[in-house]
Amino acid sequence: MDQSIFPWRLGIDYSFSNGIKGGHLSNDGLTESFEKILVPTHRHDVEMDLKRVSVSLLKSINEEWDIGLMVPYYWKSQEASISFLEPFSSIQKDYAERSGYIHHRSENYEGIGDIELLAGYKRRDLIKTGSILRVGFGLALPTGETEDDPWELGDMGEKHLHIQFGNGTLDPIFNFYYGFPLFEKIALGLYAKTRLPLYHNNKGYRGAVELAVSPMINWSVTEKVSASAGIVLERYGRSDWEMSGTDPNSGFFHASASLNLSYAASEKLDIGLGITKPFHQSFFGDGENFDIAPSVSFSIRKSF
Repeated sequence: MDQSIFPWRLGIDYSFSNGIKGGHLSNDGLTESFEKILVPTHRHDVEMDLKRVSVSLLKSINEEWDIGLMVPYYWKSQEASISFLEPFSSIQKDYAERSGYIHHRSENYEGIGDIELLAGYKRRDLIKTGSILRVGFGLALPTGETEDDPWELGDMGEKHLHIQFGNGTLDPIFNFYYGFPLFEKIALGLYAKTRLPLYHNNKGYRGAVELAVSPMINWSVTEKVSASAGIVLERYGRSDWEMSGTDPNSGFFHASASLNLSYAASEKLDIGLGITKPFHQSFFGDGENFDIAPSVSFSIRKSF
């Protein structure tokens, strides 16, 4: 992580993750009049491709303080299908497919996420010579699109969407980084970030508490090339709705291995490539499970 002093820094990050898979069993069907009816066991299968671009702008106030803005934009492409696990009549298939359609559809979604505003404090040579400490704090703004309670709508046989682009609330966020040299070209670092939703939005939704922790080892390969390898640990708590209670699909933990490369094209321009590969995941809820997919990221940092 470059912690040098600069007046402004513009960052552009692009990442994609293809083949995120999930699904759940169901015995629900919907008649032509959209009345719920029991049908033989079947499975709703969902696969999603996710793309994300974020634009950030950081302004250095002095040697210790800076302020920043981050704007994310998402593309989410969903493919939905039904697997019939027991014998079905043609009318029962129609009922199951109609019920599946109100829950999951093969559609594309896109939109801005929650914008983040942050202030950061940095200090060098704390505890160990050559070390860098950075602490950030700020707010996530309710700019991402939100949805009405999908569980209530589903119980009424109405079309709904579980995908959201934000929390719809003003949430405190905090981040932390501490790194120090171990050898001449090797350094260790620890990054952490959390988001703390405190209340329900105007549609009755409160997002999950988010926590990410990433220990890493940084290597200055040459004067222009650096590399970083580490583990990313992410925990998302239980989200809830005022009317329907705890979201059954919420609550999970996953761990991934990460590798990042950075090339200093010039004194003020850095280009990065990153790969993240999940190796463990667990769920706390009793709803729909899903398999995290590997992700690839590209980044540009321009100081001016």
